Amino acid sequence: MINTKTLLPYKTMPVWTAQSIPKAFLEKHNTKEGTWAKLTILSGSLVFYQLSPDGEEISRHIFDASSDIPFVDPQVWHKVSPNSPDLSCYLTFYCQKEDYFHKKYGLTRTHSEVIASAPLLSEKSNILDLGCGQGRNSLYLSLLGHQVTSVDSNGQSLVALENMALEEELPYNIKWYDINTATIEGHYDFILSTVVFMFLNPDCISDIILQMQSHTQIGGYNLIVSAMDTTENPCPLPFPFTFKEGQLKSYYNDWEIIKYNENLGELHRVDENGNRLKLQFATLLARKLRS
Repeated sequence: MINTKTLLPYKTMPVWTAQSIPKAFLEKHNTKEGTWAKLTILSGSLVFYQLSPDGEEISRHIFDASSDIPFVDPQVWHKVSPNSPDLSCYLTFYCQKEDYFHKKYGLTRTHSEVIASAPLLSEKSNILDLGCGQGRNSLYLSLLGHQVTSVDSNGQSLVALENMALEEELPYNIKWYDINTATIEGHYDFILSTVVFMFLNPDCISDIILQMQSHTQIGGYNLIVSAMDTTENPCPLPFPFTFKEGQLKSYYNDWEIIKYNENLGELHRVDENGNRLKLQFATLLARKLRS
């Protein structure tokens, strides 16, 4: 059960009157996956109907400005109708933190492995996002209260990240950085690099991983997710680098392996038929035990 107090508002609709409520809201509809809706009534009253997928009425409630109106959960079928001619109301859409920058700014959703790793982190952890792109992971981790350094070699992406951080009044430390140089500065509680290694110089991979390890605090974590090329699942794209079976894990023999798999996954890139490309990924989350 989601604690609705942790949800964030990402979009507020214009104020509607009894005459201007869009037709789509007067008919059976539902909110998107991961979206909660909150109705605010300024004056007058409104009837809210909860519906079955077949459109049958399950319940109805009359709400006015004094009502404690509950959230509409994701994908719940419902409709509304004015109950008085002086109705004035508006709708606000909410989501969880991991979906916020996707829903508000159109970024790719926070990587699932970053979301899964977040509960392991201490409060206000010092984090390095290696190959941050436009910040889908950096912004989420900053929203959780961590101190995030975001590095990438795409200046345009860094500008977009900075603009969103400023808009949201989030602290940021953004730097242009060529990962291939393997010259990480500072020490971190968590270093992550998701869907980045396949774009790097193959000759630099060992040095980059060794740098990640040496710049991680004892007790800190590394997270790497990157494409593989195996006999069973040849990589369909000409990436500069792909991991072989067991290769990524072998770098972390002296670390505690929290999670490791070589599962099939999907890229956001699509083929000529519009289907997302499938390939094998190496996923590693490991904890540093000693210097």
